[in-house]
Amino acid sequence: MSPASGPATSRSTIGAERSLPLGPLLGGCTVGLSISWNIANTGPVSPLLSAHYGVGLAVIGLLTAVMFFVELPMMVPGGRAIDRFGAKWVGLVAIGISLAGNLLLLAIADPYLALAARAFIGAGVGLGFLAGAIYAQLESVRGSVLASGIYGGASLSGGGLALVIVPQLVGAFGWRAPFVSAAVVAAVAVPLVMACPSTQGRVVGGRPRFATLLADGTLIRLGAVSAVSFGFSVIIGNWVVTLLERHAGLSRGAAGAVGSLILLLGIVSRPAGGMLARARSATTWRAVAVSFLVGALGTALLSASVSVPLDVLGTALVGMAVGIPFGATVAGAARVYPNASGAAVGAMNSYPVLAIVAGTPLVGLTFSMPGDGRIGFAALAILWAGAVAVIPYRLRLE
Repeated sequence: MSPASGPATSRSTIGAERSLPLGPLLGGCTVGLSISWNIANTGPVSPLLSAHYGVGLAVIGLLTAVMFFVELPMMVPGGRAIDRFGAKWVGLVAIGISLAGNLLLLAIADPYLALAARAFIGAGVGLGFLAGAIYAQLESVRGSVLASGIYGGASLSGGGLALVIVPQLVGAFGWRAPFVSAAVVAAVAVPLVMACPSTQGRVVGGRPRFATLLADGTLIRLGAVSAVSFGFSVIIGNWVVTLLERHAGLSRGAAGAVGSLILLLGIVSRPAGGMLARARSATTWRAVAVSFLVGALGTALLSASVSVPLDVLGTALVGMAVGIPFGATVAGAARVYPNASGAAVGAMNSYPVLAIVAGTPLVGLTFSMPGDGRIGFAALAILWAGAVAVIPYRLRLE
């Protein structure tokens, strides 16, 4: 090799490293945004849906909860499907499930059939979350953590956009607004993902067994990290408005505006965590530990509910803290089993989904106990701080 060819090759390699992940990143983010729309699209019009189906708001809340119940058993099988058939094609199947389920909901008047349709959509949400996460970091050499963080922000933005856009569609579509919007988003996402680079599945001999994945110590630690960051963000997001209404004396609109900081700042902090992990990979897990302590402090402030400014500060601290570990946990799980990355991420993600399924109603129960919800938030703060002990400090991400 001539002296001149070395730098040229190096520049070419660096250029490829920077440019190749762009297509998969766009594809993965499109999948994540389109499926996450379903998580937040019914909340803004709960009273309309309650009137349409003739049930109470508690049943309407199940329209979201049922999706997480279905997601849990989908995690590892969905990851194996990604490993075998490729993230792009599984992502397209997930979007197709979302499209079909929302079209069905346009014609359903029975609440139990609506719950069944939402459960069907939940399978797509579970598949899509995993497929988008794996697709986004495809072909990324040093940027897998950054790509995962960007994907995390994009997947959260789907829910954020739904919260803003769905209420604006009520005048034209009434109670159907959440389902029309989700169907349109899915229909637009299909050709966009189709235009992105293809992914190849792989059949690898000796792939890890289901029990092996769930018993892997590193995946358990990563799952615990995700459970108290991603999982707690969903639990706190579900109940923070009620807590602020009852203890801070805020109106529902004002409490909702404060509570939305968790989602809005999470959209920013997930990519920020990925950028931090890429720039300072050796100190990534120390940054995660700091984010845990910040999140615990924010949750403790909410539990105390001393004043409105401190409640706003606490909510903002939670929003900034929850996103930092996202890219590290997804990329870290993929690196533990590089030949079965989909199944590994699925196994890791089963822990935050389990935390959401179990923790959301448990915190809700504390609103009927002394303290009117404060005990639940205090318990989350203690668990968040204690989870520093499970962080896998020796896991190399780059």
